[in-house]
Amino acid sequence: MTIRTLGTAAAIAVVWTLAAAGAAAGQTSDTPPPGTLVLGPVWLTPGLLLKDMGVDNNVFNAPVDPKHDFTFTLTPRAAALFRMRRLRLGLTTSTDYVYYRTYKSERGTNTSAVARADLDLGVLKPYVTASAVSSRNRVNAEIDARARRRDVAYAGGLTLKVASRTSVVLNGSHGRVAYEPDTEFRGISLRDSLDGGRDSVDAGLALALTPLTTFSMIVAREFQRFEFSPSRESDAWRVSPTFTFSPVGLLSGSASVGYRRLHTRSPELPDYAGLVSAVSVSATIYDRNQVVGVFNRDVQYSYDTTTAYYLGTTGTVTWTFLVAGPIDIRGTAGRTLMDYSVSGASQGRDTTTSYGGGFGYRFSNHARLGINAEWSRRASTRSADRNYRNNRIFAGLTWGTTS
Repeated sequence: MTIRTLGTAAAIAVVWTLAAAGAAAGQTSDTPPPGTLVLGPVWLTPGLLLKDMGVDNNVFNAPVDPKHDFTFTLTPRAAALFRMRRLRLGLTTSTDYVYYRTYKSERGTNTSAVARADLDLGVLKPYVTASAVSSRNRVNAEIDARARRRDVAYAGGLTLKVASRTSVVLNGSHGRVAYEPDTEFRGISLRDSLDGGRDSVDAGLALALTPLTTFSMIVAREFQRFEFSPSRESDAWRVSPTFTFSPVGLLSGSASVGYRRLHTRSPELPDYAGLVSAVSVSATIYDRNQVVGVFNRDVQYSYDTTTAYYLGTTGTVTWTFLVAGPIDIRGTAGRTLMDYSVSGASQGRDTTTSYGGGFGYRFSNHARLGINAEWSRRASTRSADRNYRNNRIFAGLTWGTTS
């Protein structure tokens, strides 16, 4: 692969947000993140992310005649947390400035904000949260178009401690997605296919097995509705046994493998019943190796109304090795499988495979510069025009909070 011109993309943006808010859901740590400005009960944590700066050799994921272009994304972020006795109020905001030198249609701005309030009443801990996103990023591996959509979500719940290590949990949520009217992919209106809402309520028990590990058993009821495609609507039950690991332990993150029973409201669409999972676990080995594994398996609605939904299975592994001092090397591999036969369509599946690696230099405990290479390929048994190949060499710089 040749790089035509990398050029220079320099921007420094620091967003100070003074609001009642919190950087992470349910954050209870008394130690502020690196780079945080502490003003009494208020923590302000700015962040800056410069990513994907390099040449994209297949901007549109085209099967033939791929187009390449120089691109980068600049993301200033900020997190604010107000801590007062039993109350935590928080807000996180971020904005992506996406630049393409030649293909101006791919440029855009993405914004997001998340607000959360937590109240600690001892045995009772309620919370509420709200989020909003306006984005042109590709929503998943199926839809290659960068189409503007707006997502809003609201949720609330509580944890009730009923014994020294046992708690009852209850949560409810509502979310909606809306695409702009003129957005299409492969001649199909994304607004007509995907606009709608999702409601869910769940309840269960959580057991603290150790100070670092919690096991929970959650049962959820879910309702999927579509504004312009009511024949695709569904109701579902989900059972999710989950292990959650503390960030201060050898393992951090969570792992859930459960069962989902999806009942479609139209007699013309088949139901789905089977295993689902949501795993995101990080392991630190001998203080020099970090391995992060992500594995997700669940039913996803397709933009194509003829297939309604597909079973998506995605797995990635990233290994980072601290070579010496501030220098590290990183390798990653991933695979995504979209199986459309579960919705009654003709046998067919799409498979996307990617792998890559690079090295990084840490200026401090909250600033890192990375240079990476990535190769990706999608193969489809449904249609040859869904195949593509791409390879990239790109740089990224992170400073402060990046989540």
